[in-house]
Amino acid sequence: MTTSPLAQKVLALPYREREHLLAELLDNLHDGETGDALDSDTWDRSWAAELDARLDGVEGGTVATVPADQVLAELRAGVQPARR
Repeated sequence: MTTSPLAQKVLALPYREREHLLAELLDNLHDGETGDALDSDTWDRSWAAELDARLDGVEGGTVATVPADQVLAELRAGVQPARR
């Protein structure tokens, strides 16, 4: 997957800044100012489809999983987990 230059810059931001930016973007999607904001039902259906696709990938063995103990240990150690 190719990442755009903008996405690369955003992904290089510290965690808290990415979190804040994400919150702002999500608020913008829901404020209705753009006229193309997602309504609640569309949002729910979109996330349900995404979750189904991810679950299918895990169940089908096409997506690698990471044991929770490993993830928690990395978080406690302050390690930035690699994008998997």
